[in-house]
Amino acid sequence: MKYNLKHVGENIRTARKRKGLTLEVLSGLADVTESFLGMVERGASSLSIETLIALCDALDVTADSLLMKGREKNTHPSNKYETLCTILKNATDEELDFYMNFVKLCRGSGKF
Repeated sequence: MKYNLKHVGENIRTARKRKGLTLEVLSGLADVTESFLGMVERGASSLSIETLIALCDALDVTADSLLMKGREKNTHPSNKYETLCTILKNATDEELDFYMNFVKLCRGSGKF
């Protein structure tokens, strides 16, 4: 299977921005140059397995979340769990209250 470098780069950029990291900071964490990372994010350069692992570690994401395109990465049950955990981890208190009330409503009992 040939991966679309543009999708990989877009996924890296999205994960980097979600973590609030600049190109400079992420490149330092992954031990690559800022210029190279910019090329990867634009889909103009491929990356080695070692660099992919370093980026995953720095971004706290799985490799499949960077390699897969679009919604395909959310089709596996464990990825749904990871996605939900990420949503909850990044939620505001108000959003958490909403999610809790929604789950209680869906379960019908109001208790866990």
